[in-house]
Amino acid sequence: MIKISNQMNNYLVKDVFTPTKPARITFIDRELINDRLVNALQMPGKQIIVYGHSGSAKTTLLLNKLNQLYEAHITSHCMKGMTFNQIILNAFDQLATYYISERTIASQTAVSTDLAATYLAISSKLKSSETTEHTSKEQRILPPQLTPQFLGRLLGAANCCWIIEDFHKVDNSEKPQLAQLMKVFMDMSDEYDALKIVALGAVDTARQVIEYDPEMRNRVAEIHVDLMSEKEIENIVSKGEEALNISFGEDLKSLIARYSNGLASMCHHICFYMCQAAEINETSDKKLELNKTHFETALNHYVADASDSIRSAFDKALKERRKTKHNHVSLALEALCSFGERGSARTSLLTKIRKKVSNYPENSLKGTLQKLTTDEYGAITRFDQTSGLYSFSDPIYRAFALAHFHKNGHSSGNKNQSNIYDKAAFSEFLEKFAREFARRIQE
Repeated sequence: MIKISNQMNNYLVKDVFTPTKPARITFIDRELINDRLVNALQMPGKQIIVYGHSGSAKTTLLLNKLNQLYEAHITSHCMKGMTFNQIILNAFDQLATYYISERTIASQTAVSTDLAATYLAISSKLKSSETTEHTSKEQRILPPQLTPQFLGRLLGAANCCWIIEDFHKVDNSEKPQLAQLMKVFMDMSDEYDALKIVALGAVDTARQVIEYDPEMRNRVAEIHVDLMSEKEIENIVSKGEEALNISFGEDLKSLIARYSNGLASMCHHICFYMCQAAEINETSDKKLELNKTHFETALNHYVADASDSIRSAFDKALKERRKTKHNHVSLALEALCSFGERGSARTSLLTKIRKKVSNYPENSLKGTLQKLTTDEYGAITRFDQTSGLYSFSDPIYRAFALAHFHKNGHSSGNKNQSNIYDKAAFSEFLEKFAREFARRIQE
């Protein structure tokens, strides 16, 4: 329970503004996306891929709808290097609640005694079948009986939806098997009409599944969760105001929405830190007002929390690897800043750069853009193969880049004109970012 006492509508701030977990009290219905998700969840055999930027409230949206439509769900969190077999085992382990607990089995009439017995037999075999690889890492061997079809029976009998989170982190070599797994579940829908996989991932996730198995083209619901509009972000703040009996004021509410850059998680961070700055921990007995000082304090807290990971990404992207005539990375990032969230085609970026450096070579831009999508360069940007657009891989990178180039206010074409990237200067920039960017977006 999120209520903190017997008094109605009395909440803790940490349960109202939830930067790192799905929102409940401040959940915002996004009608078009909600309708598509509900329709897909209710359609037998339809497998689902929900994708979008990190922080765009994908998980919040999904969990709130699953709680309305499903008796239960399990979640497998993917990590880099995770194999298909490990994902199958993870789901199997989580089904123990439905096949070992007598109380649970009694409440799940669809779970037969034979199915539960088979589950226990496989589980017992897994515990006794550990092997040591040459790396001395212990790994369970997947028993022959634990096929995708049998896992589907277990999930279907328990009326349990399976969420595969961070699908995009799985190695490319494993993704074809996951695509085939979705097809197996779809084919079993005649027996278990609620059997369903919901894959959560970053941008391009849906396209990856279709590419690996073209047969799934019309059998998978591809639901893109856009960045939130400023109005939707303001609605989050309004719900928080009502729950905590506080007021941000219309000007601050608008400022929070603009700064959040379409990310629900950023809005929750700012509001949470503002409440901390105002020493608000729970629902107030009387209406409390928050002000711009609380806002600036919150931004500084947010920057302090995020600065290490952002600094690391920018360090990788902007560090000098060899002497060149131009600051290629800075030119590309500064040009990209001038376009919206969807990004820009390479030709448009080149046109923008040539307004500063008239003879800038096209091949240099092509190579730089490719590098910026790699981990070696911080993976600051991404490339959408369908649209042909380059964009920042995370909206927060664009926000920081905007403030960075706005602060420096120089031409980054010739390296002799300015020292574009100095670590000490950049650290100072991060510390002062909140106040400067807050002023900038009010201009």
